[in-house]
Amino acid sequence: MSEFMTIQTFSKRTGISKSALRYYESENLLHPIRSKNGYRLYSEDQITTAKLISSLRLAGIPMKDIQMYLKENETVRQQMIKNWIKTLKQKHHLLSVSLRYLESYQKNDQVYLLEKNTEKIVWFVAESNPGKFGNHFRQRKRELERLNISINNGYLRYLSGKESIKAQIGFGVSDDVEIEGLSEIDSIEIMSPCLCIALPYTSPMTEIQKGYAQLMSYAMEHGLIPAGPIIEWYRGEHFEDLDLLMPVAHISKMKGRS
Repeated sequence: MSEFMTIQTFSKRTGISKSALRYYESENLLHPIRSKNGYRLYSEDQITTAKLISSLRLAGIPMKDIQMYLKENETVRQQMIKNWIKTLKQKHHLLSVSLRYLESYQKNDQVYLLEKNTEKIVWFVAESNPGKFGNHFRQRKRELERLNISINNGYLRYLSGKESIKAQIGFGVSDDVEIEGLSEIDSIEIMSPCLCIALPYTSPMTEIQKGYAQLMSYAMEHGLIPAGPIIEWYRGEHFEDLDLLMPVAHISKMKGRS
């Protein structure tokens, strides 16, 4: 056997198409030498590298990550693999949620999927009867507006109680807002991005617990595991639009396949 192989022979030995081998070369991943006639020549020890590149590509690893992987030592490589596994598991979970949603859509077209972006939220604690938190919202909203703090969204997150409810009332604000001069702040949270199932709610507020039960029943029926509590999400100038949100998957920043 010759010390070097042509691209034709190398393609047969590896099972990788010639076009893919040329692409790996153009991406600076595989480096054949050139014969006097300009033909690509591959060595025996490049077979393992070519198969690795092909495998990582099929696993959805971006080209830039593969380039880094090939240059790193074994310790860094192992950490990169752990990170890829975590990302692929998350993608798998997101696809599973999407599939279950589509399978259920014809039976229940009220519930929809929503990708909730990260948001800075100022939380206050309030107590009231079910569906009677309007005055608390208006009071806190006026307080924020007096400080010239723009509000993006309103939220309510149940804490405890049945007849008298203890809950957190939240307001989405800009990331660069400095929270000073506000009284009785419970906490400031950077809400992580998440995939939610959402249910528009238009029935009387005093019956909102039925909306909670409907959304929870939908999740249980379709095998969706909550990744956090149900949140009331208010929008519009007077918070007239209300959806109930249930996070079902956390979303981290993932690199797309290149």
